[in-house]
Amino acid sequence: MNNNSTLIKLSILAVFVASVVVVLGAFTRLAHAGLGCPDWPTCYGHLWVPNEAHEIEQANLRFEETPVETDKTWPEQIHRIFASSLGLIVFALFFVALRKQSQDRPVSIAVFLAVIIAGTIARAFVGHSLDVIMLVVIGFYFANIVRCALVNGRSEVPIKLAGFLAGLVVLQGLFGMWTVTLKLWPQVVTAHLLGGFATLSLLWLMLNRSIGWHWQLDAGSVVDLLNIKRLALIAMVVVVVQIALGGWTSSNYAALACPDLPLCQNQIIPDSDFKQGFNFLQSVGPNYLGGLLDNDARTAIHFSHRLGALLVTFFVGLLAFKLLSNSAGIVKKWGIILACALIIQIALGLSNILFSLPLSVAVLHNAGGALLLIILVTVNHRIHSVKTT
Repeated sequence: MNNNSTLIKLSILAVFVASVVVVLGAFTRLAHAGLGCPDWPTCYGHLWVPNEAHEIEQANLRFEETPVETDKTWPEQIHRIFASSLGLIVFALFFVALRKQSQDRPVSIAVFLAVIIAGTIARAFVGHSLDVIMLVVIGFYFANIVRCALVNGRSEVPIKLAGFLAGLVVLQGLFGMWTVTLKLWPQVVTAHLLGGFATLSLLWLMLNRSIGWHWQLDAGSVVDLLNIKRLALIAMVVVVVQIALGGWTSSNYAALACPDLPLCQNQIIPDSDFKQGFNFLQSVGPNYLGGLLDNDARTAIHFSHRLGALLVTFFVGLLAFKLLSNSAGIVKKWGIILACALIIQIALGLSNILFSLPLSVAVLHNAGGALLLIILVTVNHRIHSVKTT
């Protein structure tokens, strides 16, 4: 642990900042401030936001289609500042991990990372003509990490995980840019949300691995725990899919498509258009603020999110029950934690409908999804790293 003290401190800081970024991102999206700054990386051409009357007047002349709304510029810029800070912390995390790798240093990851960082900076000046090239280079970057993992195996210092995170925050920066330049295109908004949750979860895993947290249990408890390995993985995958559905619901403004409970528009199975609701080829160009889908398409999305909630309740609830059934006290405690997180998340989801999507509850619902995912990452990590006393 002492040898990894710098790595641990950076990981703790990164987890904290990533948590703030996820919450700020949810607030920005749900407050309809995603286009609070119509340009990137500046905001109406400013490093901060236009404050003075003459600055706002000039900004309105320059961006006639998106006049300044002061209550929407600051959430977007604060989110960008925290996200940029997180990127710098993750880069520092990677280079600390690289230095601590005493042998078989994956120098190729560092070289590729330098290339994609330089490419991202160039993209800010050159424009969208570099977008496809950037995606290809980032694809090669992640492929190289997979190659290094297959060739070198697992190392004591989680260097490949740190490298993956470094590439992920670059990709997240691009998603953030495209969220603005593509005018809240739902595909990008949802991908950006998933990327944020993935970043937070993997940083939490990084912290767990850096500290070396694990369960040390008696043989019987270990056997019982290993018997639910598949269930724990399924529960985590189901939650990830549900988070994606939640992102798709939010990015298509379908959160209130079913305003009643337990029915949807007074029907058990409402009139829905799943083909349009899950059309992932929506055209680039229109402004998607407020959503462009008709009511039946939005209903299909919302109804799917409700069905997903039932699956999450079943699999996560079953996993919590299995953890509570284990003879080891520490495993029981995590079963209680998981069950409580699930109950809170269900309550927040129901409150969104009952109280017509209040901003505070909607943001907490996003945060609750992130917390539930982190708990499941922890449980899966503990199962895979468990040791017998």
